[in-house]
Formats: sequence, C-alpha cells, structure tokens
Amino acid sequence: MMRKLEVPFIPLYGKPAPAEVSRLLDRLQVIPISCNPWPQYAHAVEAAFSIAHSEDAILLKYYVKESHLLAAASTNGDIHKDSCVEFFVACDDGGNYYNLEFNCIGWCKAGFGSSRENRAPLPVTATDLITTATHIISAVEQGRRSFVWELTVIIPAVVFSYHNITTLTAMKVKGNFYKCGDEMPAPHFLTWNDVKAAMPDFHRREDFADICFL
Repeated sequence: MMRKLEVPFIPLYGKPAPAEVSRLLDRLQVIPISCNPWPQYAHAVEAAFSIAHSEDAILLKYYVKESHLLAAASTNGDIHKDSCVEFFVACDDGGNYYNLEFNCIGWCKAGFGSSRENRAPLPVTATDLITTATHIISAVEQGRRSFVWELTVIIPAVVFSYHNITTLTAMKVKGNFYKCGDEMPAPHFLTWNDVKAAMPDFHRREDFADICFL
C-alpha cells in the first residue's frame, strides 16, 4: 500500500541552529525506515526519521542504529557507500526529482534529473545553504559494538534550485526516504515507502509516495 506523509509546520524565524531544530524534531512522530525490499542483504540496522517544515525550509532528522560506521566520502562523492541516509523528492509531475544523500557526519551529495543516469549535481551555492548537526554514540552491547547516530538537516527551499518555491505551506510533492551503506561490512538498503524492484534501486520515481506540507 502506498504511504502518505503529512509534514507539520513549525514556526521558526531567522536562521535557527540545527541543535535547536533537533530538539524540536525530537517531539514529533518518529517514522520508521523499515521496508526491506531486498532481504538477501542481511543486516542489523534500525533507521527512522522525523520531519517538519518552517514554510521556507524542510527540517529533517534521521535516527540510526548500526553495527559499523563509515564516512569516507565528501561533498558530491560516493556518499551512498558510507553510513548513509537519503531523501528523494519530486516537486512536480515533470518526471525529474532531487536526490539528497548524507553520510553520518553530514557530507552531502545532491542532484537533479529524470533517472539514475541522467543527473546534474546541484550548484554548490545551493547545497552550501544546507546545515547539519550530527550526534554519534558508540557502545558495546552483549560483546558487540554498536553505533547510534542522529543527523539533523535543515534544507532551505531555495536548495531546490530548479524550482521557484516561495512557500512550502500546502505544497504537495512525492518522495521517499532511505538508509543504505553500499560498502559497509553488511550492505543494506532500507526504504520508507516500499520499492518494487528486483535489485536495490532508489531511483524509482514510480515508488515515491505522497508528501503533503501542512
């Protein structure tokens, strides 16, 4: 069944610090990224997110627990190979969509296009406007080390530079949220809305779900 997400409005003014936004998002519903369309990739990973908007920015927080941590890529590098969370969104019915990918220390890869092969990186002048805050805790449980990490992301609407978004309020888009780690010791590919593909593929606009900004 196709999911539907309603994104609440939080009144924020100026340029709020990610730490402040993080605390606000902790009060909201935490939504699991728990679909595993490709169970052949065994893993012990838990992932979820909370989301809101401030009319001119998307406020997003990921919550992850996993047994390994990797952050080897930097801006517009192979972020998907790291401990990675992603947000893909289509702002209209034109066939194109944005991919925003973040590793556990906040490095970002962002692009726009109609398919996996047809993508243009977003200009640095846009992606430099994204701010993040990361919190990582490591502990040993039953003889095994685990990492719990949180990533808060503030994405101004102007980051979606192929669209002229004056307000997010009442805007309806389609998208999906992901957790992956292509080169982790246990590669994994988790989705919020189910993806119907034989092999891991996040670039399936047909599997995006409705997202409504209240």
